[in-house]
Amino acid sequence: MTQTTLGSLKELKARVDGERLTFRARVLRFWEVGGLRMALVGDESALVRIEIGDAVLEEARSYEFRGAMVRTYPGGWHSVALTEESTVLALEEAVPVSQSDEYIERTYKILAGIQRKKGRTAGRLPPWRHPADAGD
Repeated sequence: MTQTTLGSLKELKARVDGERLTFRARVLRFWEVGGLRMALVGDESALVRIEIGDAVLEEARSYEFRGAMVRTYPGGWHSVALTEESTVLALEEAVPVSQSDEYIERTYKILAGIQRKKGRTAGRLPPWRHPADAGD
C-alpha cells in the first residue's frame, strides 16, 4: 500500500479521494452523529475532520495517524477516515496548533452541524424538531 507522509495538514488539499496518508495532529474535539465517530484535529497549518471509527483517542493528545484515507467532497472540502488498515500512535511531544480557541470552537460547531444534517438526510438521525414541538 503506497502512502504519502504529509509535512502539514494544509497539504491535504492537494490530495485525491482514496489516497492513503500519514500525518501528525493534535485531537481538539470529538462528536458522534448516527453512529459515526469523528474528531477535529489540527496542527500549525490547518484543522481537519477525521472519522475515527473505533479508535480510542484522547482530547488534547497528539498522534501520528498512519494509513488514513482521504475523502473529498464537492466544493473542494477534504477530510480523513481511519480504516481497518490505519494505525494510530500516541506521541510524547505535543503537535503545535496555531488556531485560536474561538476559531477551533467555531470550526467544530460548523462541522458537527453539517454532519448532523447529513445524518438526517441519510436516515441515521430522526428529523429535526423544534423543542417547542416536543409536546405534540
